[in-house]
Formats: sequence, C-alpha cells, structure tokens
Amino acid sequence: MRDPYRLNVIADHDRKLLIFRLIGPMPSAEFVERLFEAYCGFDKPWTYARIMDMRRFEGLIEFKDVEAMAQRWAELKGGAFYPAKVAVISFDALDKARVPQASTMFPDETICHFSDYYEAMQWVTAPIAA
Repeated sequence: MRDPYRLNVIADHDRKLLIFRLIGPMPSAEFVERLFEAYCGFDKPWTYARIMDMRRFEGLIEFKDVEAMAQRWAELKGGAFYPAKVAVISFDALDKARVPQASTMFPDETICHFSDYYEAMQWVTAPIAA
C-alpha cells in the first residue's frame, strides 16, 4: 500500500536552491527522517537556500521534531558557518507564529514565513545583503 503522503525534493544546482514539498498527512518525525535522507544526497546542503513548501501538508510538525531537526542540522554541518535563507510557505497561522521561535535554533539561517510561493522564491533567491 502506498503512503498517503510524500516529500518531493527539487534541486536547482545553478541557483543553489533546494525545494521541499510536503504533501499529505505525513507524521512529524517521519518528515524529519525523510528530510535528512534527502540532505544526505547533496554535497554540503547547508550551502543551499531552501524552500519548505507546506501548503499541501495536512498535520503539524511537532516542536520536539523541530528541536531534533535543529540538532541534526548542526551535526550535519559539523561546525561549518554558512549563512542561508529558508522560506517556509504555509497557509497555517500556527506555522507563521512558530517560525520566529524556531529560527533561534538555526543560528546561521534566516527563516521567513510566506503564504505566497512566488514571493518566497523571490526572497530566497535574492542575494544576501552583506
């Protein structure tokens, strides 16, 4: 039987951009597992800007899993410093409210919430101001 959910990963190597589309009722912990499985397919994934497109996600990413994600991300980076942008696209007001709190766990990333895909894409692909 096929899972009622999926995580699609799109890589734009020219723009150093990873797009993750979470679709359906994926359990929170499984999202983290699949996210890191995807990261392992890229050389230095922290050098990529990232879009987390959650507009078609049905559920909640639990805060304990966001904490686990932050810890695993720090371990994956191995102390490397590389500022990056992360756009979270969602229609959920809770996601919007939680982004600033979650951002503190990812000190090298600038994380912003969007409800519009094209605004997120424009922001995430714009050069980082020095």
